Amino acid sequence: MIFRLILWIIIILCVVFFVVFNVEPRVQVHLFPGMTIQNIPLAIVIIVSFVFGLLCGVILSLSQVIKYKMQLRKLNKKLKEEKEQEAKVELQKTQNQEESSSK
Repeated sequence: MIFRLILWIIIILCVVFFVVFNVEPRVQVHLFPGMTIQNIPLAIVIIVSFVFGLLCGVILSLSQVIKYKMQLRKLNKKLKEEKEQEAKVELQKTQNQEESSSK
């Protein structure tokens, strides 16, 4: 837990240093036709683009994760039912053996 926290702090510090030392190249960003944002540091554009791409990837993969979790629940439920059925059969066998031995 503490290792992950330290790792995230190091990563954030690296990003901050990257932004602070790369403020000079300024660019224009064309969002939509006719809509332009001017004089934005290139480092900010790179970081925002990375975060936006990361979020899009997570959102697109989320459906697969949900699908696999649902399959896993179904399989676990089926396995549990099979184990219960096996336990019932085993219990019946032991009860039948006890009845036959007592006769």
